[in-house]
Amino acid sequence: MSLRPLSRLSPAEREVVGKMLKGDPVLSLYWAAGMEDLARGIDNRLVHLAQEEGGIILGATFGDLSVFSFCGRLADADIAHCIALPGAVELHAPEADTVRYATIAGRRLKQSRGMLLMASPTTHLDEFPVDCLDLHAAHARDVAAFYRSHYPETVFDDYMLSMPFVGGFASDQLVACAGTIAVSRELRSALVGHFATAPDFRGQGFAARLGGLLLDRLGRHGFDLAYLATTTENAAAIRTYEKLGFVPIERLVQLDLMP
Repeated sequence: MSLRPLSRLSPAEREVVGKMLKGDPVLSLYWAAGMEDLARGIDNRLVHLAQEEGGIILGATFGDLSVFSFCGRLADADIAHCIALPGAVELHAPEADTVRYATIAGRRLKQSRGMLLMASPTTHLDEFPVDCLDLHAAHARDVAAFYRSHYPETVFDDYMLSMPFVGGFASDQLVACAGTIAVSRELRSALVGHFATAPDFRGQGFAARLGGLLLDRLGRHGFDLAYLATTTENAAAIRTYEKLGFVPIERLVQLDLMP
């Protein structure tokens, strides 16, 4: 059975997936967020249930990019469903299985990097940074232009601005961003990311101020926990996240595949 949109799973299959992922807080968030998005009419998740091994593949599509996470025992043929998809593909695989996943990816493999999952409780700020503001739908064009100009590989979608998203400004110019990628109100948790600062404004503390404001906004929206993923090579970002209260919870490997 190949990858299927979440909407194509039967109620019984959805129950099976929910139970299998219950012990993993991040994958549980991915799943719950997908179910809640589906109820809102957003059907951008992909699911594969391995019939023989009992594993699960969870995916999400953002424009031309498809991102996959893996749970349980999976055969090579199961993983190959992800490799066969057109467009850019990103695999978040178990660190111990790096060689196996890279072999299955074959010539499509562009690069592999260590990946760190981190978690933090949300917070409430007493004072707010004066150069950092909430971003909303009215800012969609500016935010898209910011990522397109400085970080073209970052996939931004307008719907992300329906969740807490914040920006740093200098002379009324958007020079830094950070935002929410997925949320589950049921689990009271969120996945954050898209931390980015324009090259000319790096080293001025925008990431730390935006991260603090984002955790505040999530807390005020009723969320208790925030998760993020970063590459292990990004030592400066990891130090910033740790100062914000994030702690490592899992190591994976990120494999980027060519379109």
